[in-house]
Amino acid sequence: MEQFVDPIREELEGFAVDDVVELFTVDASRIGGAQYLFAPTSVQASDGSYVAPTFGGNTYMVIPFESEGWDFAAGGTLPQPTIRFMMAREDGDSLTIASYLLSLLSSLDDMLGAKVLRIQTLRKFLDDGAEPNPQAHMGIEVYTVARKSNQTPDFVEFQLQSALDMEDVFLPRRQVLNYCQWAYRRALSDGTFDYSDATCPYVGSSYFDANGDVVADPKLDRCGRRLADCKLRFGENAKLPYGGFPGAGKLRTG
Repeated sequence: MEQFVDPIREELEGFAVDDVVELFTVDASRIGGAQYLFAPTSVQASDGSYVAPTFGGNTYMVIPFESEGWDFAAGGTLPQPTIRFMMAREDGDSLTIASYLLSLLSSLDDMLGAKVLRIQTLRKFLDDGAEPNPQAHMGIEVYTVARKSNQTPDFVEFQLQSALDMEDVFLPRRQVLNYCQWAYRRALSDGTFDYSDATCPYVGSSYFDANGDVVADPKLDRCGRRLADCKLRFGENAKLPYGGFPGAGKLRTG
């Protein structure tokens, strides 16, 4: 019987490795959205032009973003990667990308809870590559969006949580995640708040941004969904309505 040879492993063990291509799928179907396919860079076609990568019949929209923190630590700590979407494209078209990202953030509660799939493959295995093969990749890494960690006119930053971090563990009607799951109030343009979809009970007049910094403008009021953010609003020693499980991320299977 012919022995199966893993093409990606064979390629990586060789002397000359083709360009590595990163592909991302953001699955927001669980929070009322759809699936969004992104790649941080385009790839060079045979005619010398640069095109969006296509893999397994799926085309990945090229949106400039940076990412870090994917590596597993030697001590067993699961990665909590950061993805930073740049609001301006390399070709100078900032309006399209900014409006698209901001519309998703507004309609999908900062993408909290969306699933993020990361695939790494080689240029030659893409659909227009020298050896097209949708099965040739380095495995599918699965994460969830834990929180929007920062937003400026130049970028939007998200912190991810590994799906191995108890993602599919449930208590009755509650998913075990180490960030708050309550919906925070939504600031309106006139400085008031919309509480129609809010499940967080905070109605105070002290405002903080997603990093926990004090802000004067109520339109900048955002909850970072950490236990520390809850303490800022309700008090260090108060009984907190925190909607997460702070110890969940500390549990590991041996």
